[in-house]
Amino acid sequence: MIENIIPYDEWSSMKAPIEPNDQRFASRIKVLESFDCLQPSDIVLMGIPQDIGIARNGGRPGASLAPFKIREFLGKLSVFGILDYDGEIYDAGNIDCEGRDLEDIRNDHYDVLHRILHMGARAIILGGGHDIAFPSCKAVLDITQKTGIINIDPHLDVRVYGEGKSHSGSPFREMFEYKQPQEFVEFGTQTFAASLHHRDFVNSHGGKIIPYKHIRTIGNPGEHLQEILKSMHAAALKSYVSFDMDAVCSAFAPGVSAPASIGFTSDEIIDMAYRAGAEGCSLIDIVEVNPLLDIDDRTSRLAALMIATFISGLADHLRFKP
Repeated sequence: MIENIIPYDEWSSMKAPIEPNDQRFASRIKVLESFDCLQPSDIVLMGIPQDIGIARNGGRPGASLAPFKIREFLGKLSVFGILDYDGEIYDAGNIDCEGRDLEDIRNDHYDVLHRILHMGARAIILGGGHDIAFPSCKAVLDITQKTGIINIDPHLDVRVYGEGKSHSGSPFREMFEYKQPQEFVEFGTQTFAASLHHRDFVNSHGGKIIPYKHIRTIGNPGEHLQEILKSMHAAALKSYVSFDMDAVCSAFAPGVSAPASIGFTSDEIIDMAYRAGAEGCSLIDIVEVNPLLDIDDRTSRLAALMIATFISGLADHLRFKP
């Protein structure tokens, strides 16, 4: 067992298919017992079941349940779309968050993720609030500063600290104060969801803001995201895409901390997840899913499908890369 992490033990109850040959994700996912077994073609899931940073930012609690709910629906998905994936899919479990403060939890998050990435494997982090992005940024930047980070989000998430403490609205301010990535892109920023002084902060630190309304004028969001990723990879940058589910219109993703009246459709966010995989991203996260506020588990189901689709894209990347 990995220190300070609790294995997710529900996969076993989902392993038995209704038909003998009807295999599901639960049957493909293995418990990660050691970092030493990891290979560059492997993917590791890890959950951060806490919403402390959301509460500090004045948000609505409930995201602490997301890693459990997302896995529940992921386990039920067919493996048909990943038959060409030759790597292993592991689950490292959840960081132990019970009775601990955010800073302590983040230390373990950083340590486990750094060890995964150091072995050359890829990772999928299940939030939790968007505060989880800082230890993820820190881990990837400590491995190489030749990093490209994309935040898919209506908000910029560079807020000042509250009473000196970080929160779900401050992860990329913390990132800039810690270490500068070679490229940082805010993708899908909404005009009435981002403050002017936050925009100035990002611009002054060398970040790039691509507004939601601009993306709508140029066509397919997934194609635009892929162009950015291709440019990053042409420059030999390790890429990290953070998917804040607030970026999806609340008609498709009602169970989030800050629902949006406009935003990407479910088809568009699924397409973006595929393209992130197809371009070989080293790390993605899915944050701000709130099962307590969901309708028919739409948001958790969508997040699970994003994970499966990302892995499908990665299978194509590994199969066709030169």
